[in-house]
Amino acid sequence: MSNQYLRAFVIGSSFLVFIPYFFIVSTFDKDSINFSYKDYTFYAPIALGLFNLLSLYLAKTFEFTKNIRFFFISIIAPTLVALFVYIFKPYKNLNTLSKWFNYLFKLYLLYFFIFNYDVYYLDKYV
Repeated sequence: MSNQYLRAFVIGSSFLVFIPYFFIVSTFDKDSINFSYKDYTFYAPIALGLFNLLSLYLAKTFEFTKNIRFFFISIIAPTLVALFVYIFKPYKNLNTLSKWFNYLFKLYLLYFFIFNYDVYYLDKYV
């Protein structure tokens, strides 16, 4: 059973999962962020692996199907990220409501795509 959780963590922190996040953050203007890209490249894969591990735990606890599992984590994970961003303010340019809505839309869309396609198929075929 613990092998399933290790597998979930490895899949969630794999290159195919985290590379879209790295690419997006690397395009940000350095003056608009309050964190180092080096730190981000260390912590982001760990967080994505933990999110996938959490999705497996929730699926086992509540007997979710694979589709429901990834749908729920694609809502939970960006919500936790948005809370983190709201509290710790790593982005300097989210100072208007319209910028926040734009950021949240893109964040939820990215997580939905990554977990419901990338992680889903990695989990299915690896």
